[in-house]
Amino acid sequence: MDLQIVASFLLLVFPSFVTPGPNNFMLMASSAKFGIRPTIPHAIGVNTGFPLMVFIIGLGLGEVFAAFPQVQIVLKYFAAGYFLWLAYKMLGLKVGDVKTVARPMRYFEAVLFQWVNPKAWVISVSFVSAFVGQGEWRLPSLVLIALGCMATGPFASVIWMVFGQQLQSFLRRTGGERFLGAILAVLMIGAVVLFLI
Repeated sequence: MDLQIVASFLLLVFPSFVTPGPNNFMLMASSAKFGIRPTIPHAIGVNTGFPLMVFIIGLGLGEVFAAFPQVQIVLKYFAAGYFLWLAYKMLGLKVGDVKTVARPMRYFEAVLFQWVNPKAWVISVSFVSAFVGQGEWRLPSLVLIALGCMATGPFASVIWMVFGQQLQSFLRRTGGERFLGAILAVLMIGAVVLFLI
């Protein structure tokens, strides 16, 4: 990989990771609900699960979806249904209400969640298409892209987790915690609409 390709990757990876999406919304919601420390396993799952997904797609899974696009369509609508269910659950979310959501997402749940996350699919396929070399450079470039994702992803996660914690503090101070679930549900529904159109 030359410096121009590395610079292009870095210019693409930061906006891809920081912009709103299911992972970021869920990290924000978990931090708002449980705090940052209990959300750390969730964040680690995101930031190891996504690079693993990039690596596996780069090894050839992407070609399977290119050959059978109907599988990707089914996955897309399955993910949309899952996110709408999450939005429904978030409507009942209240800060400090342990009955509504029993626990934050576990590490392996966050790793597996990447495979139904449409933003993760779009980004991973884009990264593999744009930055993975051919021939003898395929595996080394794929490893570097996966490691680059693993190194940069935590910055985005921390931003959204801190935002969730600040949202929790603000809502508690202002007495607006009853609106947290509705706010997060609207954001999640917005994310669903954006990836379906």
